[in-house]
Amino acid sequence: MIIKGLKSKNFWWVVRLLVCLLFASRIFSYSKGSFVTSTRNFNEIKNDDVVFYFLPLKDTLYYLGDDYIEISLQSQLAFHITRIGKIDTVKISSGNKLLNKAIETPTGLYAVQNKAPIQISRQFENTEMLNWIGFNGNIGFHGLKKKGYYAHLGRRPSSHGCVRMSNEDGIRWYQKIKVGTPVLVYHSNPSRVIKFSNFNEFNPNVDVLIDTGNRRLYNFLNGRLSNLVKGEHFRKNRGKVFLSKGLRLFNSAIIVETEKSLPLYQQPKLGRELLFATIPISSFVYLDYKFISDTCKVK
Repeated sequence: MIIKGLKSKNFWWVVRLLVCLLFASRIFSYSKGSFVTSTRNFNEIKNDDVVFYFLPLKDTLYYLGDDYIEISLQSQLAFHITRIGKIDTVKISSGNKLLNKAIETPTGLYAVQNKAPIQISRQFENTEMLNWIGFNGNIGFHGLKKKGYYAHLGRRPSSHGCVRMSNEDGIRWYQKIKVGTPVLVYHSNPSRVIKFSNFNEFNPNVDVLIDTGNRRLYNFLNGRLSNLVKGEHFRKNRGKVFLSKGLRLFNSAIIVETEKSLPLYQQPKLGRELLFATIPISSFVYLDYKFISDTCKVK
């Protein structure tokens, strides 16, 4: 009778159904801790629904130095951020592409390349640029002898591509900012951010240390951002990327923001609820949750 039962089609349909139910229960179980695959808890149980709390997903670069600069083209502000938590905010005026022979200040990740008390612009009638801090070829921070441009600082772009700042702020920044300081230029909400770190957190088996710029590394970093946009961040972007102190990046093409939309499950802001009844969670997305890391900060 047992052998006859094993040959029955109904018997094997029941076995397949039980296997499917077991697999589904492992992935979609509502029991507390279902998705806890490391020391980091990133779900909670609320009214029998699984609620996920996410900040917008970023590709984090871990910096071993003491300070870096951010430029927000949308707000026309620049920030000198230090490891000890001090932030020096200055009003700037970036490139206005509507002007003759002008370009919009390019977004991207750069590093301070050179400094000079006075830099002469041969392209624009030998204009004297004061307290020059260059970070992208012919593009850098500077002031001007005539102060008519002060009215545009913190309000709108008015330069031919450089980042203008007041002479008072320029003197202060020129004295304290060193060659090699990273400069992150973005419009409003970059997909790539910088976070201070220490070398003892570096794992040579999986992490990458960048101490100089070259095309291969630029392609590697841009590929990481592409994986993030495609929803493949946690499966393909293994390990962390560290930036060394005194980094030299020359005319880099390292992307820091993208116009493409992130996958729906990577978009929610902190506090929004993702319920299984609303958004189906596939086994591949489960793998993304499994490999969650510091690049996705959770509450």
